[in-house]
Amino acid sequence: MGVPFRKPSGKPKQWPAFTQLRAATVDATQNHPNLGGSSTPTVRVQGPESEDLDNHKANLISQIKSIPQDTSSLRIEENTPSDKEWSILGEHFTNIRDLEMDSGFDEGLNDKEMPLHWPLERLEVSSAAGQVFQTPFVLQGRVKHLALIFTSDLRFEGPTNAELERANREAIARGEATPRSLTVGEGTPEERKMEVTYIPELVAQWMTDKYSKPNPQVESANRPPAQVTTDTLEIVENDALDAFCRLAVALPHVVDNLKTLTLRSTHGLDFHFAKESMFVAVLPHLLNLQTLRLSVGDIFEDEEYLPNLYTKLPPNLSTLFFRGPASLCQSNKWEKWIESFASKDYLPGLKKLGFVLDLHYEGDKDGKKEVPAPEALLREARAACDRLYAVAKDRGITIEAMHDEWADQFENLRQVDDRWGAL
Repeated sequence: MGVPFRKPSGKPKQWPAFTQLRAATVDATQNHPNLGGSSTPTVRVQGPESEDLDNHKANLISQIKSIPQDTSSLRIEENTPSDKEWSILGEHFTNIRDLEMDSGFDEGLNDKEMPLHWPLERLEVSSAAGQVFQTPFVLQGRVKHLALIFTSDLRFEGPTNAELERANREAIARGEATPRSLTVGEGTPEERKMEVTYIPELVAQWMTDKYSKPNPQVESANRPPAQVTTDTLEIVENDALDAFCRLAVALPHVVDNLKTLTLRSTHGLDFHFAKESMFVAVLPHLLNLQTLRLSVGDIFEDEEYLPNLYTKLPPNLSTLFFRGPASLCQSNKWEKWIESFASKDYLPGLKKLGFVLDLHYEGDKDGKKEVPAPEALLREARAACDRLYAVAKDRGITIEAMHDEWADQFENLRQVDDRWGAL
């Protein structure tokens, strides 16, 4: 497979964090409707940067007084808890099974002190960017269901940002690294140089150093217990496929154990660190995967990857939901898709299939924007999919309508085109 990570370029690059806010608002009682429709108690935390404030503990304590200690679900908003706030939450709550954390505009992730006595079954992390997971719930696969929603550049191994910065300063002091600076107020009396550190560049270098060596080992903090629990993974938008690749190399024990996988990458913000080739190399090796929900837009630089994706699907699937660009039906490989789904040797265990080609983009490769597909193209894609449905039905496969639950939760996620079912 070769070195799976891009080497850092010599030119500094600003790596944007694409934070998105949940469309649903939290009501005055601090309750939040979850996917199941029930009400989730919600607290708002101040985060690590506010740990020294006088009201830091009191602010959280006043919120949790009215929440039963044995509640099974909790949502944390506005930041990620400080170590002190984790301690308060851990002392009060005894039975958290479903935890949602939205870092908000801060985009932080401070999870090292997440209480391990919680019988956690589902962990949802949203808005966090550019940080490394430290909780054994994730790194050792102790949580059954992990969902990463509009996160960006999260890591599953290696040093924290602070550790990377410290190591870089030490390397500069030894003359082994070159300091970076920006000119502030150029051309004015206040012009000055300001030293800057590009964390993504340091991350890329760390990854390259590790994975360019033979037989890179799983980090000691990531070594799994005898029984890995994580069997469901969802990664929604931003760098979803890249994040999956990073997780695959850092936590192979988690990926090998997956039974259900949801990947949604339709906004063209993917592949910051991993190469596209790594994703298509990993996918067919998910031998235990039973259910795959894959929504992938026109995001690949290599134009051959998407038309040939049918050859890379995990072989033992029983349920497949695939959503792609309408233009896929015009590919010279489309007949191969039809032939494959017609063969009983292709995905021989497949029982349920949802398949929609409704995504469409305008603009050049540097500025593509997702827009509704022209009706003529959508009609052509629907006719092409009808052929695929027919050959699948002949194999006894049930064709199911596709509905994106995450599109119900976020206003900037496009639901399956309403016209699709009427064509």
